[in-house]
Amino acid sequence: MRLDKFLANAGVGTRSEVKNLIKLGVVLVNQEVILDSGLDVNPERDEVLVDEAPVSYQEYVYLMLNKPKGYVSAREDRKDPTAFSLIQGYEHRDLHLVGRLDKDTTGLLIFTDNGQLTHHLTSPKHDVGKTYHVTLDQPLDKKLIDIFKAGFSLGEKEMVKAASLNLLTSPHQVSLTIYEGKFHQVKRMFSKFGYQVVGLHRHAVGDVTLGNLKEGEFRELTHNEVAKLKSL
Repeated sequence: MRLDKFLANAGVGTRSEVKNLIKLGVVLVNQEVILDSGLDVNPERDEVLVDEAPVSYQEYVYLMLNKPKGYVSAREDRKDPTAFSLIQGYEHRDLHLVGRLDKDTTGLLIFTDNGQLTHHLTSPKHDVGKTYHVTLDQPLDKKLIDIFKAGFSLGEKEMVKAASLNLLTSPHQVSLTIYEGKFHQVKRMFSKFGYQVVGLHRHAVGDVTLGNLKEGEFRELTHNEVAKLKSL
């Protein structure tokens, strides 16, 4: 990997900024001052210092955000605040969203710059479960549990896969795990049977949950959480 790319990916600065640092002679690789931005470095083997401070390299970044209501799942938007605006300190990484949440839906959003994992988690082939806590406008008819478990038609030539539906602490509160990501799918699934979704919160993707992460906050995923996502 080029030295300037290594430093930029590590958050030292932009590509042009790190090139200037290299020209100033403040970048050392294995205790040797380096003036060549294109020097090939091995992140696992070489020691890199900037102004005598060691620089650590992270190949990929994995973050989770507890998205508040009113934020759109986009990098930029002319009207509404974006989920990306809540992620600070990672501007030097080419992060993207793993799936999306509607503006009025809260809960778990995952960000990464690992395109291979994103493709894996969003591909319909892999049946990755997404669990939602749903608030309904009326008590759930328990007959829907078996209907959802079997899968059903949302409309002409549009089927939804089998989903897991369970009651929570109130007849109006349910947990729903789906294995696909159709447009407004959860709301449309309940609307077919005369229910209105008045609250929707994504709690988990696979076995990775928000835990105690507060609304509007984000954090890096643990190594164990990343391993769980890769195993789905």
